[in-house]
Amino acid sequence: MSFVFLVLHWPEPDRAEALARSMGEMRASLIEIPGCVGVDPPLRTSDASCLVGISRWESAQAFRDSGITLRPDDEIVPGETRPRQRFLLEEAT
Repeated sequence: MSFVFLVLHWPEPDRAEALARSMGEMRASLIEIPGCVGVDPPLRTSDASCLVGISRWESAQAFRDSGITLRPDDEIVPGETRPRQRFLLEEAT
């Protein structure tokens, strides 16, 4: 069963480009982790208020085994306007 990790980032307007570059660097790191099937380039909404990160994994267990540490749900990362929203998605069958 496939698994998707989706993250919504809400950057301050003057930090959006730097965050997109950082997400690209993270993409290069994630793709090397066993169990990672693919990572999309950073996506942005049409109004550029939100950057979206999407990674695909062989399974939820592969994601958990990756060693990725998630920040607290209520943390506002410097350069962002609100906490990141994360979605852990499994295939609906």
